[in-house]
Amino acid sequence: MTGIKHRTFFVLFLIAFVNYALAAPPKKKSSYLMSLSPTLSFYSINTNHSRNPFPHLALNFGFKKEFRVGNEYKTSVLVGVDYFFHGLSFQSYYFKPDSIKIYDKSFGYTYSLFIHEIDLPVQFKYLFKREDNSLFSPYIALGYHLRYLLPGTLTVSENGQVLKRDALNLSFKNPLISHKLNAFVSLSAGWQMSNLHNSSKGSFFVELNLKYGFSQYFFQTDYSASSLYINAVHLGLVLGVKF
Repeated sequence: MTGIKHRTFFVLFLIAFVNYALAAPPKKKSSYLMSLSPTLSFYSINTNHSRNPFPHLALNFGFKKEFRVGNEYKTSVLVGVDYFFHGLSFQSYYFKPDSIKIYDKSFGYTYSLFIHEIDLPVQFKYLFKREDNSLFSPYIALGYHLRYLLPGTLTVSENGQVLKRDALNLSFKNPLISHKLNAFVSLSAGWQMSNLHNSSKGSFFVELNLKYGFSQYFFQTDYSASSLYINAVHLGLVLGVKF
């Protein structure tokens, strides 16, 4: 059911984006944005097979192109690419080769998982003040971010002693087209300092960005428990420049 809802949302989003783009003036101005976002992640995990999820340091590096839509200097569309690095530690089982898998809720082993992904965001941004004649302006943005999972890294330890280091192929529980492809939806609230001599360039911005994933993701190995489904809400402090 979750996959059907997401596909429906995906189609509606594409229709809205195409209609919005067609309504834009043919000579719209554009600019480029670069950003860095330290991120705090709130993970949920399958408590039948694990416990105590704790987030690692997370960073998002972004590069986008912003197209102004309309003649009011308030509305724009942003498209681009992000590299998102995040991860978590949790307690779970570790099964040695040829051992019997007993799920006794002992959770005596520490898993440290690092996740890498490439995201393709499309965002609609609205400024509350005109960009061409306001030095400072608050804004909001709504986004849809396609996510592609890159290989992750995993370390399993017991009482501080490393038992296993592994490279993982993660998959989405409810994939979109490919098992490595799904999406975030995001909501941002920010503040922009504009260059009044050239409203499309030379600006600085800071925002809070909240991202929620449509699907859980997981990995499968011979030594770990099955159904280790993970999801998260990510809250990022985005710092960026427009040029």
